[in-house]
Amino acid sequence: MPARLRLFLLFTLVLLLPAVVYGASKTEGRVCAAGDTVRLQIQIAGLRSAKGNVTIMLYGDRDEDFLQKGKRLARIRVPAQMGEVSFCLPVPAPGSYALSLYHDEDGNKKLTKNWLGLPTEGYGFSRNAAVSYRLPELDEAVFTALPGETRLRITMRY
Repeated sequence: MPARLRLFLLFTLVLLLPAVVYGASKTEGRVCAAGDTVRLQIQIAGLRSAKGNVTIMLYGDRDEDFLQKGKRLARIRVPAQMGEVSFCLPVPAPGSYALSLYHDEDGNKKLTKNWLGLPTEGYGFSRNAAVSYRLPELDEAVFTALPGETRLRITMRY
């Protein structure tokens, strides 16, 4: 095999490997590892208790996928702590993303709502997107993840 072809194949493998590894680890529970080239350092403030977990979902930059069941890129659950919780979440590549999260205090793995359909557990979105009479749209929650570490701070709403 010519040296140029070997070099091309090696270069291609190095570029594609993070995407392949990320795709294989799309399941919940993945946190940053030493080889992750794009990382979100997320700080969640305003947790009212240490009960349960905080569930965080990562979405890409397509309007039609944001907050849609089965369309998230990743999901991670981290133990809740009174006040603040911080963790690192890898993303597949630099680009535009959005986060949604909720404080699953009762441990049922879903956002609990009252009889009116309003959340009884805390929730939040990247860029602290406002929620009034509707859920936020992608452009209100989208952020840019750069190579290396991107820091986000989200305040939980109850």
